[in-house]
Amino acid sequence: MEKKKKITQKDFDQMHANYARMEAYDQWTRPFTDENAITVDKDYVFQPDTAGFKVGKFFVKGALRTMLPLANKLLFDLKIEGKDNLKKVDNAIRVSNHVLLLDTMINFQVAFGHRHFMTGAYFNIKKGLGGKFFRCGGFLPLANSIKAMSNLDKTITDIFQKGNSVVTFYAEQALWERYENSRPLKKGAFHYAAKNNVPVILTVILFREPNWFRKKLGVKKDVTVKILPAIYPKEGLSDKENVEYLRKATQELYDHTICDFYGYDYDLYDMRLTPLENKLVAQGLIQKDEALKHKPNDNELRQKVLLEMTKNKIQPQEKDYQEDISEEELAEYYDFDLYDEDMMSKHTV
Repeated sequence: MEKKKKITQKDFDQMHANYARMEAYDQWTRPFTDENAITVDKDYVFQPDTAGFKVGKFFVKGALRTMLPLANKLLFDLKIEGKDNLKKVDNAIRVSNHVLLLDTMINFQVAFGHRHFMTGAYFNIKKGLGGKFFRCGGFLPLANSIKAMSNLDKTITDIFQKGNSVVTFYAEQALWERYENSRPLKKGAFHYAAKNNVPVILTVILFREPNWFRKKLGVKKDVTVKILPAIYPKEGLSDKENVEYLRKATQELYDHTICDFYGYDYDLYDMRLTPLENKLVAQGLIQKDEALKHKPNDNELRQKVLLEMTKNKIQPQEKDYQEDISEEELAEYYDFDLYDEDMMSKHTV
């Protein structure tokens, strides 16, 4: 039997680049299978009200609270910024980017202090002990069945009625490993926020260079998570209008956070470009319109730019990018009540 070739990070990066150029942002780049997955249909009970399930939840949640901080420190040297933004709210829909195979571990730790539930693709729930562990941990599978999704809708409402609860959504849908751009957010998560009149909390998983010791251990990237200020539904808007308002406001905040952290120029930022292209555009080393005319190839682009710099034909523009913004500055900057429809969509790709 022929051995399957391992997909490297460079392979993922190229797939991401190609899909982004085509604006196919929700395409899966990591192979998955629904073999041995639990059937999520009209009879599926998302949170059973049985003694056995409650006992299982107690032990699983306890194990997660004990083990995750250490595991995330060892794997990612995890840093969490903006914790007070989540502590200030009772119930919330939390939106996270989906950029690590194990980012569920990170998202569970980020939500410590609340009753936490996480939605995800149905094929993550397998038959057997692993599937039971996921369910007891608060995993809520998404399904194609209208009746099953109606049951999920009721389950989420029940969760919020108990208070101090966070339900997390990967609103981009697909996993893109170690991706350093934002992607368009789908409406599903914001439907639940508008329907239940709860705020949206955006948390963004970001990648930074490891220290010298972790580099020696072979670590390529470490993780910082930024928890952003809550965005509340607006009074006087219908649920449908609030869904669109919340989605646009969260997207705007997401794009700004990505640009601030990675040093992109927000006014020139374009999701169709690769992260490297966005950095070079921000430095004035390439033109966005010109880059979009060609298929993405970061290796060729890097060599071309280095050659042009060696010949002194181009020089990077000096810009003062602010990576760390205080909560007060964020709250003042993202005063969403001042945004009208045109402002919110001004820079949307």
